[in-house]
Amino acid sequence: MKKSNFIFLFFILSSLCLSQEFNDKLKNSRMGLYISPSINFIQTDSDHTETNSNPGVVYGYALEVSLNENHYLESGFSITYKGGGITENLIGGNTNTDYKVQYISLPLFIKMRSRQIGYFNYFARIGPSINFKIKDMISSETKAKGAAIDIAIFLGAEYSLGGKTSIEGSLFFNNNITNAINNDYLNALFHQFGIRLGFLF
Repeated sequence: MKKSNFIFLFFILSSLCLSQEFNDKLKNSRMGLYISPSINFIQTDSDHTETNSNPGVVYGYALEVSLNENHYLESGFSITYKGGGITENLIGGNTNTDYKVQYISLPLFIKMRSRQIGYFNYFARIGPSINFKIKDMISSETKAKGAAIDIAIFLGAEYSLGGKTSIEGSLFFNNNITNAINNDYLNALFHQFGIRLGFLF
């Protein structure tokens, strides 16, 4: 009986410690808004296609939770516009398709941030996102798939405005890793390259 009471007390104390640790991490968390002008382009696996880029944009909300002094976990959501143009060189003639697809994206990033140097912190951010299609504006019968997965990497810097408040700027590359269109004989990946500008507090 005493052994059971000891085990029960151990679990209670462990839960309290974990709860306190989680609350401390939440106190050190930050939220923010960002916008990212980008260039969209498509990569295909066919030798009989040509691709064109088009402008895109990403905007959203970020929640950043501290794991330790230099590592953070970031999530949130964003609205992103991806796509590009594909020209298929077929025997019967060329077909041109312009893809403009709107997604809601749910990321999960690890952020590695340097110690503060003057007013600046430098960082790298990497991780996957799952993208759910909201609507597509495509000039053919071939539609975008309902979901796609990509991996992004960011390199940038934060400028401190005091306390936890800062502004950030970074370059990013968003690498789509799953086929983005419903086509039995053509795989297409929607990639992005751009600049992210954000405000964290």
